[in-house]
Amino acid sequence: MLITQAKPNPLGKDRFGNVASANQLAGEWLDIRNDTALGISLSNLELHHIAYSAGYPNGVWEKVFSIDWTLPAWNILRIHSGGRLPIEQMVLIDQNGADYHAFTGINYVWNNDRSDTPRLYDRVRQVAVDQVIYNAYPEEGRILIRRGDYLV
Repeated sequence: MLITQAKPNPLGKDRFGNVASANQLAGEWLDIRNDTALGISLSNLELHHIAYSAGYPNGVWEKVFSIDWTLPAWNILRIHSGGRLPIEQMVLIDQNGADYHAFTGINYVWNNDRSDTPRLYDRVRQVAVDQVIYNAYPEEGRILIRRGDYLV
């Protein structure tokens, strides 16, 4: 199970006033690939990232999403920010390249003004299954591809 790519900074304005559009939120995403020849149960996995706040200026792990289904062999799950949106309403670049789509149900997730570390965490064994790092200020609209332990 690998985090293979992400688009942490969707193209365009994040908010109009205090409101982010559903399409803009769905444009922020991360892909997880089952890189085995068997279906894998994801029922114990959570997706986390490093969240920063006044109380945690150095960051703290924060759960983004609980995953609770089986991902078939060689398939890709794309996890979008925001609430559920019909796939056909998304921009093509956000639709294409994934076999399944899920939604966090929460606002923007991935950091732009600081680096971030998406990680897959097994809550039963209490270990990281996979994690990658990307640098602060990712280019707007750019899909970051995994190279080693980094998204670039």
